[in-house]
Amino acid sequence: MIRRFAAVLSIAATGLTVFLLRDTGTAEPAQPVAAVPAVAAPSAVDEHFARMMVTHHEQAVGMSRTLIAKGDVPERVRLIAEFIARDQQREIDLTNEWLTAWGRPPIGPAEVGAEHGMLTAAQLAELDRADVRTAPAVFLRLMIEHHRGAIAMSRSLLDADGGNAYIRSMAKHVINEQSAENDAMTALLRQ
Repeated sequence: MIRRFAAVLSIAATGLTVFLLRDTGTAEPAQPVAAVPAVAAPSAVDEHFARMMVTHHEQAVGMSRTLIAKGDVPERVRLIAEFIARDQQREIDLTNEWLTAWGRPPIGPAEVGAEHGMLTAAQLAELDRADVRTAPAVFLRLMIEHHRGAIAMSRSLLDADGGNAYIRSMAKHVINEQSAENDAMTALLRQ
């Protein structure tokens, strides 16, 4: 909500600046206007990252829902799955709103392949087939691998110069959030 408000405020400020700086057709010079920092339009790399991350997050949300639907899952594992489903669905929605705000079509389910960390159909089938006793360990192992892929994608994006502020912020969030989740899930696997 705050990010959306900041984006709208930035766009409004840019529009006001353009309006105030436009040629009025009079001989009087225009009054100086405070500079408004420009928001970098997304590059093809930014848009590709956004689309890959939406697809990547959709897979994590699906995995989390699969585990939760199994029923009597240990509470700590269930809470992680619920958090992942909620947090990553929120990021999917925000990223699709971002794409729309920049005049790009939002991404549909599984529209773009994400190269890093996407699990195979066989791995997803392993989670689907797992019973309530084995599913938590399968989920944790697969989600750790899945998160490692998202972290690698995010680090690659941040290693490049420039880029859109929202996308760079998203990449930093993915690294921080999913690294912490991997630490928690690794600890649970060791128990």
